[in-house]
Amino acid sequence: MTDQLLHPLPVSTLVLGACGGAGATTTTLGLANTAAARGGAVVAVDATPAGGDVAERGADAALSVSGLEQLVAAGPVADDVFDGYCSRTSAGTRILNRLGDQTASDGEFHTLTGLLRARGVSAVHDLGHRLRAAYLAPLLATPSPIVLVVPCRADAFNRLRSALQSIGDTLGEPGLARTVVTVSNQDATGWQVDVDLLREYLGGQVWGVETIPYDEHLGMGIVIDHSLLASDTRAAYERVSAAASAVAEGRPERV
Repeated sequence: MTDQLLHPLPVSTLVLGACGGAGATTTTLGLANTAAARGGAVVAVDATPAGGDVAERGADAALSVSGLEQLVAAGPVADDVFDGYCSRTSAGTRILNRLGDQTASDGEFHTLTGLLRARGVSAVHDLGHRLRAAYLAPLLATPSPIVLVVPCRADAFNRLRSALQSIGDTLGEPGLARTVVTVSNQDATGWQVDVDLLREYLGGQVWGVETIPYDEHLGMGIVIDHSLLASDTRAAYERVSAAASAVAEGRPERV
């Protein structure tokens, strides 16, 4: 492991799927657990409009019956109370899930951002596959790195253009410049599309392109245990984490 991989995650990382089923949730958990396993204080946040499954997929240590909506409604809370609202992974990540009893609002994320900042923790936000929703304004107001996840399939690569256009329309060229396209292989038979061709096509448009290999543990659909991921998968999350840190610090793509 190089020193570059030891850089902590930025204060906020936004994970966006290029389409449904892209792997945004597993990537959110992979990045958060990677940081937590290194001793970082990190929260994986469900930033989908009506509630996703980040807790159900990743809370292998404790699943809270409370949700993000209840936390922000409670106002300022003590650390132990804050922790009580969170689910947990065995790697040490805290998860704030949406219960889905009310649609996300920008006020919630203004409050949540303040709560997380007061605790000095990093947040990895699972946005699902929508970027333009008004409630995301507090998360888009700062130049956070964007991890755009796309499955390694020809049809998904074709749909990537729409996701990139959404980022460009919402955040302009600076948004694209801080986007790390991350290709997630969900096929046990191997890589079905040439990722190098994608790198060539996207050259100069985004910060860079990373890959996450197929992992049998992720493919089982059970609650994810970070320690059971293959070493190549954990190394891939390290690379994406390092890329997010480089973006946040204004460093150029690795050569």
